[in-house]
Amino acid sequence: MGISWTKETISNSGTSGAIATTNITSYAYFGISDEETNSYSANTHYPIPFMTMDSGVAEDISFGTGTDPATSFTTADGATTDASNLVPMIWYVPDNIEIDAIYSIEGSDHATGDTTRMHLMSYDFTSGSTSALTNGTLLGHNSDVTNAGSEQAYLSTWTIDSSSVVSGKVILAFFEQDGTNGDFSVSVTVKYHLS
Repeated sequence: MGISWTKETISNSGTSGAIATTNITSYAYFGISDEETNSYSANTHYPIPFMTMDSGVAEDISFGTGTDPATSFTTADGATTDASNLVPMIWYVPDNIEIDAIYSIEGSDHATGDTTRMHLMSYDFTSGSTSALTNGTLLGHNSDVTNAGSEQAYLSTWTIDSSSVVSGKVILAFFEQDGTNGDFSVSVTVKYHLS
């Protein structure tokens, strides 16, 4: 996933003849298929990949069972803590941005669904340290979706909790379900602009 598209409006700034860009809107995408969510535990926050990855990696890493995902993550040599499992989940933000909107679409593979919820978080990233992610901040969340099963997909428009993200932060999207009735495919779209 991890593809970002930009819409630019070019305007002439007046008599100087200089060109200025305004109204720059960009999109970032997170996504995962039901094949990668088939071993998710109930009431556990799992990050959604920011880029395409092989099946199996997403099942190994989680961010706790609290109301929101954990505000830090420590890497170590282990199946659920390897840096190689964390990296595909990370969107690195090299410039200051403002989040304008967040949307998600989800669908189950089973006739009986679960109640699901999602979060978008920013973190400080420390390169070369086992204290990889710290100072987590909730950027947005959706309302709980009572999923009736595989017969329909659901669109959510999220609540934005904190719209400003400064350069050097990383962003992760998370998925949680309250049971294990189905495996879910999820797509998250983040609309943002440079600030």
